[in-house]
Amino acid sequence: MNAIWMLQQILQDMWVDPQILAELDDDQKQTLFCRMREEQVRRWTAWDRRQDDRVTSRRPGAAQKQVKFLLGEDGEPWVWVMGEHPNDPTIDQILELEAREEARRLAELEAKHMRLKMEAELSQLLDLNAQHIKAMEVSQMKDRAEDEANTYCSVDDLMHSRLDKPLAALAGENLPAEKQNGAQNASLGKQSKVVQGVALWERRVTEERTSQIFRNLRDRKAEVEREALEAESRQELMWQEQERRAKEAEQQIREIARRAREEHRRTSVLDSLPQTPTSPSPGSTAPETAPSSPLSREAVVQWYLCSEVPRGAGICLDTVQPWFHGLITRQEAESLLQGRPVGSFLVRVSEKVWGYAISYRDADRCKHYLVDASSGHYQFLGANHLVHDSLADMVTYHTRNAITAAGGELLKLPCPHGAVPAILRGVSWS
Repeated sequence: MNAIWMLQQILQDMWVDPQILAELDDDQKQTLFCRMREEQVRRWTAWDRRQDDRVTSRRPGAAQKQVKFLLGEDGEPWVWVMGEHPNDPTIDQILELEAREEARRLAELEAKHMRLKMEAELSQLLDLNAQHIKAMEVSQMKDRAEDEANTYCSVDDLMHSRLDKPLAALAGENLPAEKQNGAQNASLGKQSKVVQGVALWERRVTEERTSQIFRNLRDRKAEVEREALEAESRQELMWQEQERRAKEAEQQIREIARRAREEHRRTSVLDSLPQTPTSPSPGSTAPETAPSSPLSREAVVQWYLCSEVPRGAGICLDTVQPWFHGLITRQEAESLLQGRPVGSFLVRVSEKVWGYAISYRDADRCKHYLVDASSGHYQFLGANHLVHDSLADMVTYHTRNAITAAGGELLKLPCPHGAVPAILRGVSWS
């Protein structure tokens, strides 16, 4: 069969015969679908280009959008490029300034929280200290009062005379005014010094934390840049690997296309078939040239008798090969292989191509592989498969070598036919 002609016909009609599609393996289906998709994209691109040309031709004088630029003093378009003016900071300087401002903001916020916390603690300490001093003064006043009471009056008279006054007033009455003012001034002086010390501490902590936070931000930025460079390097290596694989795949496709072109040139003009079979029916003759595909079941029978019987296809000396079943349908082949172990197979004459079909029993279903015999040799449909001199050689080869690398199909157990195939009945081939 002329595989290139069939592919051209499929791409022209964008339709595949379901029976031919079912007999292709997975790799052949994938290749066929890719070619059909490329043809669809090519047609759509051509259609879109025609539409654009048509719209352009309909609107030759249509108004187009315009852009007006702001002009400078010299009448030329005013342009300002950041960083070119001497007073413009560089992008690194801008980023550094922003980082320092952010660091200072965070440091001031932390120092504020710490200052408030320390002020609260100092306030508690001062309150406790004041309470302690007041308690000591009150205790001293009580002791003095008791001494005076023991000296000048009775205890009852002293208590009754002082019940109406608070304890703090009693303490104040016994302290000189100079001492009271001095204590207050000392307390205020201590508070002022504490406030000044806290302010100085806050400024110092803010500066230190600003520098520390800025260094952390700078280190973090450097780490992010380093990770970005590493990710970019990994991405670049990945893209290089994908590009290498794509180039290898493209090279393989080109090689397959080259072989297909050579095969097309080699099989563009088919040799004339034998004029008569070894024992044909009376009055029957073989056509001088074969069409691209069988036209009828009778044409397939005549082709096999005229061309394949002399080659010994399916025949070994005076017997029929156990795996050869003649001209049977796909459904009949699957019925014969039903229930048989994995690796069982049979060979049948195909009605779709000038050749055969190998039906193989897999674990979950039956697979069918088309064999092209139109060029005088035997190979699976396509231009990148091994060529065999005889059908028996092809079957024997695939008892040791898988049909496809992915499926691992080995022709292990031939499915016996049980009787001479109908296509060979009454024909002498010895």
